[in-house]
Amino acid sequence: MKLSDEQLIDLIRQDDEAAFRQLFDRHYRLLLGTAINMLKDLPAAKDEVQEMFIKLWNTRHQIEIRSSVPNYLKRSVINRCLNKLKSRKSFEDEEVLEMEAATQLSAQDNLETSDLKAVLDNALNQLPERCRTIFILCRLEGLSHKEIGERLDISPKTVENQMTKALRVLKAAVKPFMKKKSDYG
Repeated sequence: MKLSDEQLIDLIRQDDEAAFRQLFDRHYRLLLGTAINMLKDLPAAKDEVQEMFIKLWNTRHQIEIRSSVPNYLKRSVINRCLNKLKSRKSFEDEEVLEMEAATQLSAQDNLETSDLKAVLDNALNQLPERCRTIFILCRLEGLSHKEIGERLDISPKTVENQMTKALRVLKAAVKPFMKKKSDYG
């Protein structure tokens, strides 16, 4: 009789290694495919999936799954891959993170949030169409420079140059607002 994923999880909570192996065998390939799609690197994808299963085993007594087991496992792998991708980000991305951190407003500053959003939206709308498209694909859709280049039939270097331009324009647009904010604090 084939056990359900939920039954396997219950057995894993009771230290059943055979149930763990069965769960691993049942879901490994799908999870590996998810990781490969995100990381574009087979060895790194294998590492992240294996690390997720190791963590699952090590925390088996505390497992609380509120969704389906496959969704839980897939979300765990996606989160690990996102963390891996964040750790790979280049200097350019660090500038964006700094800009995002600078725009994180405390509760007392909520009134100024719409002003900042308007400044950023206006600056984004002032970008040349190709530059704006590349920025949106990279930052809002999360595509890599290579993926954007393939989609738009341009080189990854052109994508990088356009992202640098977009970041420079957006940073300049936000700078006076941030100076105004620092005058108060």
